[in-house]
Amino acid sequence: MRDYEVLYIVRADFDDDKVQDAVKRVNTLIQRSGGTADRTNLWGKRKLAYEVKHQKEGSYVLQDFQLDPDRVPELEAGLKITEEVLRHLIVRKPEKTAATAVTPPPAEVAQVSPDGGVQDEAARRARRADREEESPPEETR
Repeated sequence: MRDYEVLYIVRADFDDDKVQDAVKRVNTLIQRSGGTADRTNLWGKRKLAYEVKHQKEGSYVLQDFQLDPDRVPELEAGLKITEEVLRHLIVRKPEKTAATAVTPPPAEVAQVSPDGGVQDEAARRARRADREEESPPEETR
């Protein structure tokens, strides 16, 4: 079972009792699909971005629940045919991971140059390579 949340919009012309009935109906759909409803958050009436089924407002409801991933399409099909629900969106919540101790990467070694500036290991290697290329090869006897 995974954690999900569904945000759905109920028709605005419903009074508070009918909105509660719609919430109970959605909870029943979740339970029939084999899930468990956890928390319901009623956001209240809000203006819609565009008109949906001749409605300019809707009552927003956010519902947290747990459900087997294979049963999500069944729940979506039930929400589509529910007349009280104008729109819905089901989202899987991120997995809760245990906090693990993360070791930081090793710090780069920095040395102070003779002129007082700080130089890192990579810059020193680059200068050393440049000096070796510039110096003439030693003659062998």
